[in-house]
Amino acid sequence: MLLSNLKDKIKGTVFKNYLYLLMIQGANFILPLITLPYLVRTLGVNKFGIVMVAHSFAILLTIVTEFGLDMSATRQVALIKDDKKKVSQYFFDVFFLKMFLVIIAFIVLLFFILIIDKFSQEYLVYFFSFGMVFGQAIFPAFFFRGIEEMKMITIINVLAKIIFTFSVFLVIKNQEDYYFVPILNGLGFILSGFLGFIFCLKYVSFTRPIFKETLSIAKESFSLFLSNLAVSLYTKINTLIVGFFISDTMAGVYSSMEKLVVATKSIYIPLYQALFPSIVVKDNNTIVNIINKMKYYMGGFGAIISFIIFLFAADILRLIYNDELITSYYMIFQILGLIGFLSSLNMLYVSLFFPAIKAFNQRLKILSLGGVFNIILVLTLVQYYSIYGVAISATVSELFILIVAFYFYRKKVSEFVVK
Repeated sequence: MLLSNLKDKIKGTVFKNYLYLLMIQGANFILPLITLPYLVRTLGVNKFGIVMVAHSFAILLTIVTEFGLDMSATRQVALIKDDKKKVSQYFFDVFFLKMFLVIIAFIVLLFFILIIDKFSQEYLVYFFSFGMVFGQAIFPAFFFRGIEEMKMITIINVLAKIIFTFSVFLVIKNQEDYYFVPILNGLGFILSGFLGFIFCLKYVSFTRPIFKETLSIAKESFSLFLSNLAVSLYTKINTLIVGFFISDTMAGVYSSMEKLVVATKSIYIPLYQALFPSIVVKDNNTIVNIINKMKYYMGGFGAIISFIIFLFAADILRLIYNDELITSYYMIFQILGLIGFLSSLNMLYVSLFFPAIKAFNQRLKILSLGGVFNIILVLTLVQYYSIYGVAISATVSELFILIVAFYFYRKKVSEFVVK
């Protein structure tokens, strides 16, 4: 009976959502492999580096505007989705909070442009990159996830990415066109944001936001915001550091390889996201059994990815980018390639196990330790080993997080046994 129910569930909403998530991650994996080589060859490594540094900073600002609402607001919408009045009130409370956070993020951007020469020298690139921040803020992904309408998220996201991909080839023809990269990227996000917002009006009615409730939502999401900020300290900030402490050219080299490693990590994300809803309803011992079985498969798969990158790093870079400068730094790709293995297990514990047992504080502790560890290590190593130090720091930080996560995992398992 249990097996029959499970099959029915897999055939239903969970399985469909998994397919939609897989399509999004597939687009995230394939489309950059099409545009990145073209951008590197057309813009040159230096201009590409300038764009990527600005893009990395914009990603940090999206963490401010998201504020952990991608998890907390999704959960709340799922609980009240059958009550149109409540869900309408909550939707516009969240939207009001996001618009306030967009203003805060823009002020932060202005502050950096005014006081830091690197920002002021290319201020237009940073301003144009903010389009992504605004577009992502107005796109109500939390609402679609909450009502389990993943189809619409998929259509809008994939459509925006395809439009961006084609527009890159149509608009960007030489090095001087590097300004158009953040413009086109921002327009894609803004278009998808407005489309998503308009589609939401099918489910909600305009309701004036209530400040008290908005403040309550912000307080509830604060710990999740800190978790996401901690993650960014070891996953999003390294390209920015290369750009600041070395050069934009080296930022372009580093980012070209980091993008490929991130693409391999996207393979795991749909699986973990699809499994999460079915795992959270299990008892703790069952969850542990599932994790123990999965770690061998995921670790093995991640090891294969890392092994392939290590053996064929130079050939992969030459094939994709056909740039001698990037290929000459193939050892950076070999070092970063180890993340393919380490992240497969990190995500198993940090993104699946701890959230499934509601150990949010321990998850925050792990990610915070990892973020602080990476900042200290990368600021030290970049002084002595340049771009190689940044790559070593990124990989060692993933290993550090895996060790800490496994320690807390074993500690939790022993608590279950005692009980």
